Amino acid sequence: MQPATIHNHVCYRCGFNAQEQALYPDLTHPRTVYLREDIVCKALDQWIARAFASDRLTATIQALAHASAAASTAETRTPEQTQARQTIKNCERRLARYQAALEAGADPTVVTRWINDAQRDKETAHNRLKALPAATRKKEPPLSAQQIRVITESLGETAQRIHTADTEQKGPLYDALGITISYEHTTRTATVRSRPSSSYRQRLCPRGDLNPHAR
Repeated sequence: MQPATIHNHVCYRCGFNAQEQALYPDLTHPRTVYLREDIVCKALDQWIARAFASDRLTATIQALAHASAAASTAETRTPEQTQARQTIKNCERRLARYQAALEAGADPTVVTRWINDAQRDKETAHNRLKALPAATRKKEPPLSAQQIRVITESLGETAQRIHTADTEQKGPLYDALGITISYEHTTRTATVRSRPSSSYRQRLCPRGDLNPHAR
């Protein structure tokens, strides 16, 4: 889905063209699907704020402590390595779809061109991954539950800060949480998942707000 501004609202838009129809012959998809960003972000912010509510704070801190410990022992990768590996996975998914399209009766000439493109992209990503130097970043020790509690308390009223901050200011937060969205048009349901891809270290801001440029 691609961002678009429609009637002064930012939307996620998914179009369905003839080539994609050949890849998914059994899929019923509207010509264009729109999902408003503000509706998704409102529910997402409520979920984040709820995780830091007083009755759930202890469980959230314990979960964050476990995640911090896991991140400290995980394989260290540079952003370039992560991107190359993700490209390889995407190419493998493309190749599987193209094979399915062939079996479903799609035009072999067109699908063969797609397969060649995907294989070329995959080989390029493999070569780029081999050429990248091994990551040498020093791993930081995991945060304890007590350290996380101190950080959380220093932020003040989390729910209020999240709800009142501009969307652009919350972008780094969404990135750190590894937010992804899956949308089911028939039921008009958006499923939001959080899968942080790397450890995150909080740096204290003098004003303590969500604006990373505040001084």
